[in-house]
Amino acid sequence: MRSTTFTRAVTAAGIIASASAIFDATARTNVAMYWGQGSYQISLLEACQNPSVDIVNLAFINQFPTTIGDYPGDNFANACGDTMYTKPDGTASRLRNNCPNMNAHIKLCQQTYGKKVFLSIGGAYPTNYTLSTTALAEYFAEFLWGAFGPVGASAPQSWIDAGSPRPFGDAVVDGFDFDIESDMASPPFSDYMSRGYDVMINHFKYDLYPTGPGNYYISGAPQCTVPDSHLDKAIQNSPFDFLFVQFYNTPACSARAGYNGLSTSTTTFTFDDWVDRVLNYGYSKTTKIYIGLPAGPDGAPNDTPSYLNTTEANALISKYMTKYPSTFGGVMLWEATVSTNNQICCQDYSYWMKQILVDAS
Repeated sequence: MRSTTFTRAVTAAGIIASASAIFDATARTNVAMYWGQGSYQISLLEACQNPSVDIVNLAFINQFPTTIGDYPGDNFANACGDTMYTKPDGTASRLRNNCPNMNAHIKLCQQTYGKKVFLSIGGAYPTNYTLSTTALAEYFAEFLWGAFGPVGASAPQSWIDAGSPRPFGDAVVDGFDFDIESDMASPPFSDYMSRGYDVMINHFKYDLYPTGPGNYYISGAPQCTVPDSHLDKAIQNSPFDFLFVQFYNTPACSARAGYNGLSTSTTTFTFDDWVDRVLNYGYSKTTKIYIGLPAGPDGAPNDTPSYLNTTEANALISKYMTKYPSTFGGVMLWEATVSTNNQICCQDYSYWMKQILVDAS
């Protein structure tokens, strides 16, 4: 029986340090961590120096263009200043042009610490973002590719030559994450929650992303309810590499429901349903599914029971990692500052999640 105090901490720490050097998208032991919205948040560099973390999701591009030619808006908390890019029509955009450490920190994250860095789109505030047309969805993908994609690829090079925005300079993200949580009291059209995301992803994957070495990734962060009202259409019609399912903020299918269900014959925890959704209805049968957890009680202040202590998380993760060896991808955590502040035996929460994964593999 595995010790609940994780007596193999020293051994596992060595495994973690060596395993984090080269990212393996097919592994079952990855930890994905959101960064960019923490209260008094740690720096991106500090998040990247954490050897337990494999993927860092920069959160968020949280306002969408409303017309072709419009700029999106962003919010990375204390990482950026308050000055904005000016749009071609001379009006101020909602896109910040002063993020002084992001360029260097992203490069260090990737080149020195071996992480993948994704740019996350959406988030829980504001919730009034939509993509009304196919043309607007494709334009938004092209904007993000130009603004955050690789320098030297055809579209970004013409983008740079035109003096278009590069908020992080020549730093390049490794993919795009869709954390879509739009919610409007007066919807502008009936399918506003889901329209356009499959178009964006297919445009990224088939038109914009280069093929061959140096792959770029697509991830999504659906709620735990199946099907997800925002991303299910995209899951059925476009390729995802990873799904970071949020098993929090929805008590019926949360991680707490999953843990409580371990001792019963039935459970309302939906990891089984997510595997079925991907394998039988999804566009990509190889999509890796992660268990998304709050990294401390502060990670889900409106659903604190969804937070699992290390013993509880060990039991839940080990079961589903063993049950689905081909589909299970790892653990997603919300978020970096919460994890850092949640110290357990002088180690942050992500350390213990990584150890659970390595120990169970």
